[in-house]
Amino acid sequence: MANRKGVFIGAYVPNELKESLRRRAALEHRTLSQEITRILVEAVHGKGLPVGSVDRRGNNSMPRRRSTDPLPRRRADDLPFIPSEENKK
Repeated sequence: MANRKGVFIGAYVPNELKESLRRRAALEHRTLSQEITRILVEAVHGKGLPVGSVDRRGNNSMPRRRSTDPLPRRRADDLPFIPSEENKK
């Protein structure tokens, strides 16, 4: 038996749904389990970054906007620019 990481969740689904998921997984070069896991993660945690992207921000980091951005590019709900300690010198 294979050594698996995670838990098994069993569910009865219509055969058409299983075949649709299998075809979609094959188009993305994933296994059926990987495709179902991806769908569940998106459903629980929201849509993530595109494939290949890396989120380098910390969990509590503020949005990065420069005060020098021209006004048409700024959004009304952006936070004001706060210079870092090294930029204040």
